[in-house]
Amino acid sequence: MVDTHTPRLPYDPHMCRSYDKQTKSPLALYSESQRMDIELRAPLAMTYSHWHGQIEVNVPFDGDVEYLINDEVVLMNQGYITLFWACTPHQLTNPGHCQQMAIFNLPMHLFLSWPLDRELINHVTHGLVIKSQAVQQLSIFEVQRWQHELKSENTHIRQLAIDEIALMLKRFSLSGWNPVLVNNTSLSHKNGTSRHAKFYVSQMLEFIAANSDKPLTINDIADHIKLNPNYAMGIFQKAMQLTMKQYITTLRINHVRALLSDTDNTILDIAMLTGFNSSSRFYSTFKKYVGMPPQQYRKLSQQRRHNLP
Repeated sequence: MVDTHTPRLPYDPHMCRSYDKQTKSPLALYSESQRMDIELRAPLAMTYSHWHGQIEVNVPFDGDVEYLINDEVVLMNQGYITLFWACTPHQLTNPGHCQQMAIFNLPMHLFLSWPLDRELINHVTHGLVIKSQAVQQLSIFEVQRWQHELKSENTHIRQLAIDEIALMLKRFSLSGWNPVLVNNTSLSHKNGTSRHAKFYVSQMLEFIAANSDKPLTINDIADHIKLNPNYAMGIFQKAMQLTMKQYITTLRINHVRALLSDTDNTILDIAMLTGFNSSSRFYSTFKKYVGMPPQQYRKLSQQRRHNLP
């Protein structure tokens, strides 16, 4: 299924690719992806999906770049910011003539703590891609400086770089953006969330990640952080704009999509690997979220990828 002659990204323990012998669920990547990093390089075309637990921000400086995100083509235009939650399987399919692209990987807990538009956060946590409406005033020089400062031994310098990146996204949030639909999950209403609540939500995300291969109940999660289950559910939904069940199911379905598209694993093996302990529940849930049975999705997805340049 995978073209062994195609260039592959360097090994990264915080990332999964669909060709890995033992792939991890996006759920399990949360606690391993608390770092922030920035790459500045030529984009690399891939014929496989990968995913990780951070928010990804892409800015191509000298040409348009094309991605496939959950089997939808997304064009990232020169000079524009594109942002999405990278737990969604994604692959860069056409780098065009671009030679310089900034790729930011932002920890989810940090992203949730910044004073950004709640509707923007709502869209991102529901798996939508967000694109700026206009070219952003960001330079290669700034990106290089942030790269250097994030590696500094001086904690104040590192924090200064993080604060400046937060301001960049605040400007992006205020200057106008549009969502690109790559997920059918319905959006919920905007709500503010306190720092106190976000602290508990971060703990819940870590617990879910650490136990992603086990049956998870709301009581288990709430008991771990010593909160009333109803209160835990409420603050989780406010911060993530998803219920706990929606969050876990959505990420598991994302994992299924990548494995159906890029591997020859049987559908039953994929269901078990991604945490669905019942085949009937797997089939009904997949059809509800994706709109078609997994066999049909696999056929259409692989045909589409076969026809990509």
